[in-house]
Formats: sequence, C-alpha cells, structure tokens
Amino acid sequence: MDVMKRMGVLYGRLGLAPAPALIEARYEGLVAACEKLDLKHVPNLVGCTLGLKDYGLDDGFLSFFSERDPAFDVKPQDKEAALLAGSAISYAFAETFEIEQALALCLATASFGSARSAIADDQLVDQAELKLSELQTHQAGVPSDRKYHPRGKVLTTALEALSEPASRQNWATGIQNTQTAVEELVQYTEKIAEHAARNDNVVLDYLRHLESEVHVYWWASSGWSADAKQAFKHLGSGETAIRAGKELADKSRSTVGLFAAPALLAMVLERGRDGTPESLTLATAAVAVELSWRKANFQALSEGVHANLMPLTTAMGMAASSDDHNDWQPRFERLTGLQVTQELTIDQLAIQMYRERLVARLLK
Repeated sequence: MDVMKRMGVLYGRLGLAPAPALIEARYEGLVAACEKLDLKHVPNLVGCTLGLKDYGLDDGFLSFFSERDPAFDVKPQDKEAALLAGSAISYAFAETFEIEQALALCLATASFGSARSAIADDQLVDQAELKLSELQTHQAGVPSDRKYHPRGKVLTTALEALSEPASRQNWATGIQNTQTAVEELVQYTEKIAEHAARNDNVVLDYLRHLESEVHVYWWASSGWSADAKQAFKHLGSGETAIRAGKELADKSRSTVGLFAAPALLAMVLERGRDGTPESLTLATAAVAVELSWRKANFQALSEGVHANLMPLTTAMGMAASSDDHNDWQPRFERLTGLQVTQELTIDQLAIQMYRERLVARLLK
C-alpha cells in the first residue's frame, strides 16, 4: 500500500474522516516536508511517532502542510502530528532517503523491543525492524570491478590536429593546436586522477570494514571484556549483556549495526554458562554494572536531549547519578512512560544496549 493510501487508513483509525481531497493535500505537504529532512529532524520524527515526552513536530515541518491547506491547525503534540511523523518515516523508507538509516535505527531502538508502539500506525515499528535488517544486510557490498575510462573524442581530435599539415606548416596554427591539446590532456588527466582516487577510497573503505569485522570476530571469539579487563564468563549475566552490547558497538564501524550482532552477542553471553539465560527487570539491569563505569559512560547521556530515545542508557545513567538509590525510578517512569518492573531477557538486554550505543554515536 502506498503512503497516501496508508495515510487515509490511519486517519480512519484515529476516528477522523477527512475528504479525499484533504488527504491528497496532506500528502503533497508530506512530500514537500520530507524533501527538506536531514539528520537533525530524526529525533523529533521518531519521538513524535511514538508519543514520547518532550518530542513534537517543529513549525518548519508543519508549515509545508499549512501552505497547502490554510485551515490546517495541527499542534506539535496532537495525534494527527504523530500520524504525519509516522507517514514521513514510511515515505523516507519507501523513497530510500539518505536518513532512512538513522530513522530505522532510532525507531527500532526507541521502541524498546516494541514496548512502545507508534501512536497511529501499529505496523511502523515492524517496518523499521525490517528496513534495519535490509540496510544491515547490504551495507558491505563487495566493490565492483574497476573500469578503464578511455580518452574522449575532444582530446583525440586535438591530438590528431597536431599531426596535420596546417600545424607543421603554420607556426601560429601549430601553437594554437598544441595549446588546445595540452589543455584537453590536463583535463583528462585530472578526471582520471579524480576517478582513481574515488576507486581507491571505495576499496579502502571496504578494507576498513573487513578489518573492523575481523576485530569484532576476535573480540567475540576471545570472550574477553576490554572494559572490565577480565573474561565475560566471570561476570554476571546482566553485566555481561550490558558490557558486551556496549563493547560491540564501540568496536564496529557500522552506522546501522551488524546483521550478525545478535549471533555475536549470543556467543559472548553463552560461553561458560549453563542453563537458560535469566531475565532481569529494568530496575535490576540499571544497576548491574559497577557505579563508576556507569557514571563515566551513561550519566551525561541520560541527562541529554535525546535521553528518551535510549531508555536503558537513561535508566543506567539516572541510577548512577542517584548513587543507586531508588529515587531515580519515578523520574525515569515519568520521562519514558516505561515501568522499571518490565523484564528483559539477557539477549534483549544486550541487543538494546548495542543499539542504544549506536544511536548515541549517531546523534552526538
């Protein structure tokens, strides 16, 4: 279903029944607004879509709709604003906008394992997960064979003119043809050099990606925590999940994360442990790692403008700032709308930490 038709369906779910002409006008405004989107708009789009506290569409985004409908009167915190934000994300996915990577990662992360759903579109989080998997799968394509770029017709003609009788018999004509040939040759050489540099950078980027993957593989195979300076198997399962998620994100060059991240984290979590992995409440997970490490890595993030997009990070940072007294819990619940009694499996804890670390790097 295309985005405009989907918008009509979503308006119906909100109990609104605008005329088809109005839906079309909204869609035209959406297209115009999306053409101006960049990374700075991602937090508000994601936060508004999920109905998170302190997030809403800005006046610049909404102005594209009012320009096409003078009666447009949607406030940044309205449910219709959430519908428009979600539709903008769907449109960015459908049209493969450059910011689709950031949108997919941030929406999948902020949804906190689907504990938070999009206000108007209950399928949008799943769509983000699928888009994220697609992006992860195709992010490291093997470079194609390099191609030779022959000299162009203009340069060939200029070089041939040097051997013509007019060039040999008339010094003025010869000088002019020589000058033309040299200018064309310089331009051709510069284009070849530029093309070669681009090709080299493609190959170097691929090699850096492979190097990063090798380092990640060594890290997962070793079972050694660089931060804790001891084997993961000697740490509690909750601490292992959090440290492993953080370390994997720090070691990877990937923007949207590795498709193999769940498997790599599972290797670390399962090594040296028996039985079924336990579950932890969010309150327990928030204090599973030593206080000083949490203060150094998460306290500033938990106090930043994007804290609500990273619930686990925020819980850990708030707990650390309260020296692990429980007074952080009501503040956390008011900010995020999540309950500290919510349970997460060890695998969920690790992948959530991994994704939140990627989001923190992306939005810094």
